[in-house]
Amino acid sequence: MESQGPLVTAVAIVFGVITAIAISLRLWARLFLVKRMGADDILVVIAVLLSWSFMVVTIVAVQHGLGSHFPDVMARGIENLNTYLQAVWLSSIFYNATLGFIKISVLALYMRLGDRLLRRLAIAMIGVVACQAGGNVFACIFQCSPISGAYDQTLVPKPKCININAFYLANAAVNIFTDILTYTLPIKLIINLQVPRRQKIGLAVILCLGLFACISSIIRITFIPAMLVSEDATYVISPAMYWSVIEINIGILAASIPSFKPIASRYAPRLLGSSYNKSKTGTTGFQKSGAGRSRNKSGTMELASMERNDRFGLQSTTEIKRGHTVTGKGLDDNSSEEVLYIPPQGQIGVKTDIETRYDQRI
Repeated sequence: MESQGPLVTAVAIVFGVITAIAISLRLWARLFLVKRMGADDILVVIAVLLSWSFMVVTIVAVQHGLGSHFPDVMARGIENLNTYLQAVWLSSIFYNATLGFIKISVLALYMRLGDRLLRRLAIAMIGVVACQAGGNVFACIFQCSPISGAYDQTLVPKPKCININAFYLANAAVNIFTDILTYTLPIKLIINLQVPRRQKIGLAVILCLGLFACISSIIRITFIPAMLVSEDATYVISPAMYWSVIEINIGILAASIPSFKPIASRYAPRLLGSSYNKSKTGTTGFQKSGAGRSRNKSGTMELASMERNDRFGLQSTTEIKRGHTVTGKGLDDNSSEEVLYIPPQGQIGVKTDIETRYDQRI
């Protein structure tokens, strides 16, 4: 029998493994290198759990006919068809919930970048995305009255259901729209950053990687019209299902990539355009920051960059004033070599952390 089920299963398993590796690296970086979890980390972990649930019920649907031609599915009996429909119904719930948590996680990250306007826009977008995702989830759950009418073909009388075809099309279009809004929100911040062009381009790439998820969503929507009108629905639904898997997992990867900076800083600093070296005392020097030594009357002052890392260089800042070290709270308590900050003039710059030590000569 011809079937696209194995392809759907293979895509789900491959992306499930990739996502497991990505979230493991993210949690390792946050728990053991940065030693702090943020709200965005917790939200993306929830998204991963929902994503795995989506892929599990998708594989269950394959076992009961997804990817096979409808006559072949009907030949297995009405109970098998009901199980298939229930798995598809659950997949729609997990899919919409996953998308919501991914976008809210990204927006929670934006809120920590220190720009007041971006923070306000992110809060507004969280409200929009939460309402949209919540509405979609409830629409999927309560699409029929009674609820079991969405998947039980033996109910008498026939249940009352919403126009699910119109809902799927509208839902896909709105998801694409909120994807674009979410992932392009920090563009103004990136343009105004007072950093070298190479760093600005790198930050732009990191923040806009989520647009790849948007592209996946656009590809997915092209398969929906045929799925909604075909008499062979169990077969033509396959591309929409595996593109759904691709879409949500790329979204999770895009949301997680910024958290890999502490790993790159420690084990592959050249990837960040920087080079690190360790002195005999174990102090890490950030060569491009101009760290060096200068003498004064009381002895030698050695400057070295801080070792604590975080995404995008958010950290507490250290300044030197009149020979004293003054520590001030930065954009985030998690540290890196550089910190984005906003001077009184409203511009955005980068401040490099330094550690000052005085060796008293005798």
